[in-house]
Amino acid sequence: MSIGRLGTTGGAEYYLDKVANNVDDYYLGRGEARGQWIGAASKRLDLVGDVDAGTLRNLLAGRSASGDDLGARLSKDRRPGYDLTFSAPKSASLLWAFGTEEVRDAISVAHDRAVERVLDHLSAEACYARRGAGGSQLIEAEGFIAAAFRHRTSRAGDPQIHTHVVVANLVQAPTGGGRPPTVATSTPGR
Repeated sequence: MSIGRLGTTGGAEYYLDKVANNVDDYYLGRGEARGQWIGAASKRLDLVGDVDAGTLRNLLAGRSASGDDLGARLSKDRRPGYDLTFSAPKSASLLWAFGTEEVRDAISVAHDRAVERVLDHLSAEACYARRGAGGSQLIEAEGFIAAAFRHRTSRAGDPQIHTHVVVANLVQAPTGGGRPPTVATSTPGR
C-alpha cells in the first residue's frame, strides 16, 4: 500500500473523469470499473454501491454527502483527502490478464476483499482526527469514508491490478448518535 495526498484543488477529478464516469479512454482505451463506496463508515452514511460524482466532490470539499455545509471552519490549504493505493502481486496481475473469465473473477473478488479488510483494519486501528485551535486535540474517529477505484493496468500499460481508495478528509465524531460527519484532518496511519 502507498499513500498519496490529494491536491487542494480538483483532487477528485482524476478518479471521476478518467475512471468513475469513463469519460475518456483510460490507459488502454477501455474504461475501468466504476468506483464503489467502501468501508463501514461509508455504509453508516448510506453510501453504498456506485460512487456518485457529486457526492464524492461534496465529501472531499468538507460538506455532507448531499452538499450541506457542516458548519466547520475549513482552511484554504485543507487537504481534501488521501489516495491509498493497493497493488496485487505481479503474478496475480498476470494470471488476471491471461486467465479465463473464471480466473479473472476470482482474482478480482480476492483483491477487493483484501482491500476492504485492510481499510476496515485501518479504520479500527489508525483513524484519527484533529479538533480545536490549530488541530491541537487528537481524537479517535469512527472509520474512513472512502471510494474504491479498481484498475487493471499500470500507466505503462502492463498488467497491474491495483485499487485507488480515495479517503475523504472527513470523519464522523466518535459519539455517533446520528451526528453528522465532523470535518477533521484525518490521517491514515497517523
